[in-house]
Amino acid sequence: MQKRRSHKKSRNGCQNCKKWHTKCDEQGPPCNNCALRKAKCVYSRPNDGNVGDRGSLSIRTKRVEAAACRIHVDRPPGDIGALCGAYGGPSRLLDLELMHQWSTKTFECFKGIPEDGEYLQNILPRSALKYDFMLNCIMAISSLHIAKSVEESQSAKYLNAALEFYNRGSSSFRTNLGSINEENCLPLYMFSAIAVTVHLSIPQSSPSILSHATVAFDLLIGCTSIGMMAMPWLLESPFPLRIFLSRMGASKDLIDADAKAAFARLRLLNDRRYKATSQVNYDQEETPGVVIIREHELYEMTIQFLELCYAEEARGVLSGFCTTFPSMAGKPFVSLFSQRDPFTLLIVMHWAVLLNEVNEKYWYMTSFGWKLAVEIADLLKTSHPELALEWEDAISWPLKRMGLPVSQPRQLSYSEGGSWELVRGTLT
Repeated sequence: MQKRRSHKKSRNGCQNCKKWHTKCDEQGPPCNNCALRKAKCVYSRPNDGNVGDRGSLSIRTKRVEAAACRIHVDRPPGDIGALCGAYGGPSRLLDLELMHQWSTKTFECFKGIPEDGEYLQNILPRSALKYDFMLNCIMAISSLHIAKSVEESQSAKYLNAALEFYNRGSSSFRTNLGSINEENCLPLYMFSAIAVTVHLSIPQSSPSILSHATVAFDLLIGCTSIGMMAMPWLLESPFPLRIFLSRMGASKDLIDADAKAAFARLRLLNDRRYKATSQVNYDQEETPGVVIIREHELYEMTIQFLELCYAEEARGVLSGFCTTFPSMAGKPFVSLFSQRDPFTLLIVMHWAVLLNEVNEKYWYMTSFGWKLAVEIADLLKTSHPELALEWEDAISWPLKRMGLPVSQPRQLSYSEGGSWELVRGTLT
């Protein structure tokens, strides 16, 4: 009689994980896989008659356990993706392939300055041997990198492996985050930074790029919080953060005239619509320790941060600097973005231009910039038609800059014949 193969998938996982044929952490709803893919997480609970006594424990000998864990499969020669699928999850050969992928290719996309290379390629993998969450994170992003470059028939196997690696790492990450210290702060910070790219790399069940971006923004804010908490330690760590910070400060004169005109237009719209409401109400009681930031002031600061991103990208010293924009804009701005605040969306459209220009360097952001801009433009025109008319030039600029077609906003006009008709909207 053929022996039963050991089971490496979760028995009580959610319906999605069973459909995806990937291991569920069973911590939901939502589980980590569904949270990453923004999918509705539903569990199928077993019938009471099939459930044993949960309060009892069974004790097996090591010999019995070893027999139950023995796997009998033929290893497909040379096909690592098939090998991964045959074992139902990551294997040792896959580990070797993914670590080689990280140390030769994947680490490159996280380099902000040349000095980052030594840390990312050599020091971080060695420290990951000590911190399992960091090791699993490296394996996850490397597996996703390969999934982007192989044929579709093979990519699903690397994607499933990436999800399993990330599930392992995220659970350990949360445990260690509760006791952050000088020794583990750098791996924790690096995990939180790479987690953003993991999110951007995993195919989402929702077609909305805005929803996808909202989660990415929240992850960036979390990464920034860890960085600020551990800043004194990070500045003295092997990661060359101090060198990176010392090279900031590109002149805004480097920004091209076309972009400067776009920023001037944003400031004009901000002043026209929000400056009148930014006056301090002196009858309002002030709460000690709470700083109130008015919309006009918040938008102006965010535009300044965006100008800094344009200047740094034009100088080209700090690679991918523009990806830090949501964390620079801060939690209040990200909160407004999650609420689909119109002017916040308009500013993000201008940021999407930079993402579109650098996406060739970053495989995990392919087409993200222009898709984000198009979805925002459509949302503004359908949900805020009056604002879309007022902001017509500001909405059109990012699309034109990226070489995308611009659909003019329309408004209803009452004709002399007593009927309504659609006419082109114009700004006066």
